[in-house]
Amino acid sequence: MPNTPTSNVDKQRWMSKVPDIDRLKLTDLIWPGTHNSGMDKKARNYEVILGNWTTCQNDSFAWQLANGARAFDLRLGYRAGSPHGTFYFHHNGYQSLRVLGELIDAVNDFLDRNPDEFIILDFHQLRDGNRHFDFAQFNDVLTQRLGARAISPEDEDKTLGELKAASSKKRLIMAASGSVELDIDVFWIRVPHHWSGTRLTDISDLRSHIVRTLEAPRRDDYFWSLTATSYSFLGGPVDIKQHINEWFHSSLDWVTRCSIISTDFFDESEIVGYCWVANSMKAAPRVS
Repeated sequence: MPNTPTSNVDKQRWMSKVPDIDRLKLTDLIWPGTHNSGMDKKARNYEVILGNWTTCQNDSFAWQLANGARAFDLRLGYRAGSPHGTFYFHHNGYQSLRVLGELIDAVNDFLDRNPDEFIILDFHQLRDGNRHFDFAQFNDVLTQRLGARAISPEDEDKTLGELKAASSKKRLIMAASGSVELDIDVFWIRVPHHWSGTRLTDISDLRSHIVRTLEAPRRDDYFWSLTATSYSFLGGPVDIKQHINEWFHSSLDWVTRCSIISTDFFDESEIVGYCWVANSMKAAPRVS
């Protein structure tokens, strides 16, 4: 199946180029997402053999944003230290040596340059095994450094146009759970993830998983993340860009039935362009 031409999509600011996007709410959008966003090949701890199993993206948070990703699947651990501890990104305990400050800097820099783009920080896992996690400090860091950009959960029913009219800075959804120390005026509830349920998922299993997920009843008034990844026993992540391009092609209806589409090495497929097309279709005024 030929791909819809997406070469002209401005990935730096694709959201602001969607016609009539201001008619939509945040939960109406289809978001291109990155699976295990903090584990990439440019991180200091990347190692080819082990990294084949633990690495899920090609480059940094800033690079992912510049290439169109707008929803980030984040797994954080905490290491105590003086005077403050360190929040680090990991995949099942294996650390990339990227830290929370890098993500915060990337978000601030990106939104300074692209003030009408929106971002989801999906803090899916706040812990590393049985190690202690300092929720109070995590809350303080995020509210101090990103709080001015955070959209309150109370504004979930507002359209993008209403959010833009109310604030020139609030473009960020931060979702997390696990502690009463998280500010309920800043953090949205945890984003549900729909994955195959097994670490080894071949192409056929993944397709069946996507079909089951899209056919299952679920609430349509909140974000949810479809994990579209495939792993083999010997090779780790499977190159599925061709299948992503086929399954989520704009001529089919799978992409418009999704919320967040979370993939490994997202930039190698056309998923950003397909989300641009799908959001344009959803935002288009209906002719009676």
